Amino acid sequence: MNLWTLIVQPHRFFRQLFDQPLQHWVPLGIVLSAGWLRYIAYGLWTRNLSPIISTELIQSFRAETGSPPFWVILLLIGLMGWPLLSWGVYGWMIQWLTGQRRAWQLAGWTQWPLAIVGLIMVGAAGLWPATGRVIPFTQFVAFRPEEPLFNQYLTWLHLYSQILNGHVFLQLLFWCVLVGSLWSLWLLYWGVKCLAPQKAMLTTSILTLWLLIWRVL
Repeated sequence: MNLWTLIVQPHRFFRQLFDQPLQHWVPLGIVLSAGWLRYIAYGLWTRNLSPIISTELIQSFRAETGSPPFWVILLLIGLMGWPLLSWGVYGWMIQWLTGQRRAWQLAGWTQWPLAIVGLIMVGAAGLWPATGRVIPFTQFVAFRPEEPLFNQYLTWLHLYSQILNGHVFLQLLFWCVLVGSLWSLWLLYWGVKCLAPQKAMLTTSILTLWLLIWRVL
């Protein structure tokens, strides 16, 4: 059993996988890699622009909450929370539709195409960094110091995104994510085909709808 088999013969791959003892370490690594590679790609892409995370905003939150390591909490939520939430919901829906204990294992393996997309985007971001003039957040705040800091941060993020919208990188990201998502659904179909053959089409259809809603949100 190897990744080449997953690419060319997913049905055979999942049949061999499900014959082995249940374990979640590899699926967990795939899920985290898919998320972290996208974060790395975005950081590389915007490396020549003002940092998107404002130290002033973090210091303000830290002062309000009285928790010195607040930035550590934000970092953990971003790096761990979002990928794990996506995996948890995805696996729960597969388990709910199929009634199989291996739902989260399957959900993790179906994220493999998105991990490949993340790797491609890291390379693209390194070659074509974003360009543009973005006012640093500290200067933006100086224009309207009377407004709440968080509201100003949201406005600044909106302006930040408008500057980035015209870059080719985002178009490439859209198409890569689209292809990766379709590939992921293809793997899902064959995985469910091994777990619960009679529910493969229904599960894939419902998860496709959920994936569309998740991407829009």
